[in-house]
Amino acid sequence: MSGATDTQPLVEVSALDHVHLYVADPEAAAAWYGRILGLQVLPSSKRLHGGKYMATPRGQYCATIFPGSPPSDGDHTTAFRVPGRVFIAFGEALPHPQVAGRSGQPLQAKEAADHDLAFSFYFQDPDGNHLELTTYDHAQVRDWLRTKQRRHG
Repeated sequence: MSGATDTQPLVEVSALDHVHLYVADPEAAAAWYGRILGLQVLPSSKRLHGGKYMATPRGQYCATIFPGSPPSDGDHTTAFRVPGRVFIAFGEALPHPQVAGRSGQPLQAKEAADHDLAFSFYFQDPDGNHLELTTYDHAQVRDWLRTKQRRHG
């Protein structure tokens, strides 16, 4: 007998593979994702007729950019994991004119959300897609934020 049982799932996934993002201008969006998150357009994107396959600097496929409008119903957040040092470098670069928080205003380092297990920055791309940058190097980031707070009051 195949399929799910009370104790066995139908399929056991190993990881999240990629997400779909909808944007007004895929070329401009690909450039923004490159400048802000270091993502690169994969050569196989030619098959998409206007869309873009995006990958991390190590070549790991993680997103497909399609022409269109982002979903407006509910929360459609795409989270990217980074090591603590990268999270801190991103925070040190804030506020940045091309990184808007969920409010539409420039994201501030003090907006880092502490989830006890992880820290996250919540922001949006120029088309309004909700993004999250997350690190599980909690102690490292907590110490950085405390030091930053002491320096800036």
